[in-house]
Amino acid sequence: MRPLTVRPLGQWLALLVVGSLLLSLGACGDLASALPPRPSPVPTLARLPSVTPATPSATRPPAPPTPIVTPTTVPLSVLVAIAANVRAGPGLTFAVVGGFDAGTLVRLQRQHTGWFHVIGPGELTGWVFGQVLELDPATEAAVPTDTP
Repeated sequence: MRPLTVRPLGQWLALLVVGSLLLSLGACGDLASALPPRPSPVPTLARLPSVTPATPSATRPPAPPTPIVTPTTVPLSVLVAIAANVRAGPGLTFAVVGGFDAGTLVRLQRQHTGWFHVIGPGELTGWVFGQVLELDPATEAAVPTDTP
């Protein structure tokens, strides 16, 4: 036989507590229910609230903005029919500031009492009598009337 060894009191108390614990757990019958819950190996997420999709309503898309149209003036051009003087104003009493040869293309700016303010080659500007220009009635009507 083995000789009996004397254990200190603290060891006996520890053995006693562990033994009584084991006995009480064994008496429970279901050891798993007595243990704290173990985490699942697969993480679980809380359910998110479901969203009910809104039923689309029949709405018209907004109308595109109306473009702003700014009228552009197309310069009216005509040919000089015969060689003519260019004057400082609409009439024979105004000084001659230059001249145009027949076939010269000029831009019409405005008209006054049968005279037309024109811009010719070299930016020569002045008034010429309407009878020296190759004017059709539609072009003549399109030239604004002005006072000098």
